[in-house]
Amino acid sequence: MIITEYLWHKLLKRPYKLKKVIDIGSGEAVVLIHGLASQSQIWMPLVKIMDKSKYRIISYDLLGFGSSPKPRSSGYSTQEHAKSLYYSIKKDVTEGQKINLIGHSMGCIISTYLAFNNPRLVKSLILYQPPLLISKTDKRSFHNKLYSYVAKKPSLFLNYIRLINKLFKNRLENFETAVSNWAPIERSINNTILSQQTIFELKRLLIPTHIVYGKMDFVVSRLDAKKIADINQNIKLHYVYGMHDINRRSSKYLNALIKEL
Repeated sequence: MIITEYLWHKLLKRPYKLKKVIDIGSGEAVVLIHGLASQSQIWMPLVKIMDKSKYRIISYDLLGFGSSPKPRSSGYSTQEHAKSLYYSIKKDVTEGQKINLIGHSMGCIISTYLAFNNPRLVKSLILYQPPLLISKTDKRSFHNKLYSYVAKKPSLFLNYIRLINKLFKNRLENFETAVSNWAPIERSINNTILSQQTIFELKRLLIPTHIVYGKMDFVVSRLDAKKIADINQNIKLHYVYGMHDINRRSSKYLNALIKEL
């Protein structure tokens, strides 16, 4: 199995097939992409209230997370995440069918990359809590420093998730808390979040795009979002009362946006 995986994926660069966790409803395709150290189940508050007669709702566990493959050799870069996601989506939708893509946190980076490089596939984009950064070398950014620090401190990150779950009744129950799963988290921070080109891509997107931030979310920076929305008329900026999670309030807001697509 290890030899086959090395030949097929490492040498021949074939993408991994992601685990499809949610596939419900019929109609226009809406694909939900979770964030760092998370899994598809985080979207359930939104899935429960969406109109299943109008939308086919699909969600995959990203490479390295949930029930999807966790290759040891992967760098978990934006390109690797997006390649596996694109391959999985193309297996599940009919030829020529366009999708509405919704990302959360790191999933926004992957979703934007996929939309930017595959304009014939993606009809519209909703980015919920995107961790936008100017560049990995921007030493002025507090969030650059924060993410770099967290990538080196697995115990800090994992203990924080456990503490939040203890204090707030498993509010982050769909997040990874095992040290054995740290490699995909650390590499995704360095090679996806800190190495992103998302601002460059957003400025040039030609599809309807909604960026949504939680007013109480201190995990991500919102400084550059307004500038991007001013530059690109295809982008609309929204704020909802919430933190860095998907809850009933934010789900109602996202569901209303989906109906407008």
